[in-house]
Formats: sequence, C-alpha cells, structure tokens
Amino acid sequence: MGSESERRLPRISPREFRDFEVQLDLDGITLTGKLGNISEEGLCYLGEDDMLSDELNNTVLGTILWSLGNKRMFFEGKVVWTQTAVIRGVEYFLAGIQFSEKLNLTDSMLARSLEI
Repeated sequence: MGSESERRLPRISPREFRDFEVQLDLDGITLTGKLGNISEEGLCYLGEDDMLSDELNNTVLGTILWSLGNKRMFFEGKVVWTQTAVIRGVEYFLAGIQFSEKLNLTDSMLARSLEI
C-alpha cells in the first residue's frame, strides 16, 4: 500500500503562487524564479535557466518573497530532483528542494498571501 498514491510527478500549480518569487543563492549567484508549490517539507522551484541540474544533493540557501507586501521567508534546503516542463507554452527548469528543517507554514498565512 502507498506506492500507488505516491506522486510520480510533482503537482505544478504556479498560477496559485504567482504572487511569490523564490531567490536561491548558489555560490554567490542569485537565481530568481517562481514558486511551483510548497509544503512544510519543501518546495518546487520554477526557473528559466538550467542552473540547478548540477546542484543535486547540494545545499542551497533561499528566500521566498511575497510580491504583495514585504513578507519574506528564509530557508535552507537540498536540491533533491530536477526536471524540465513546459507550462503554458514556456519551458521551465524545475527543482525540488527539501528543507533542512520543516518550515512553519500556517494555512492562514498561505491563504492570506494568496487572497489577492
């Protein structure tokens, strides 16, 4: 039991998270992308450059920015998978980042951020 219910591919719902930006710090280079989805355990990063496929199992520092206001959340995590996907006609480079420590994401915080 369980193997059938596990996701083979990440759920991509960037429309829900269009008000978020994710910045990753890679050896002094800042990558800026979109948030595909997020949980307490990790997030899916959507970038337009293939910079993360060489970073598998490497630790990255990042920031999630709310475009509606000045909220930001810092995280540290490890790149656990990468893949490419075409979303609404645009090719994105996706990366799954597993947080080093669970983030304390409250439903109300996410709901507030996504309201507008």
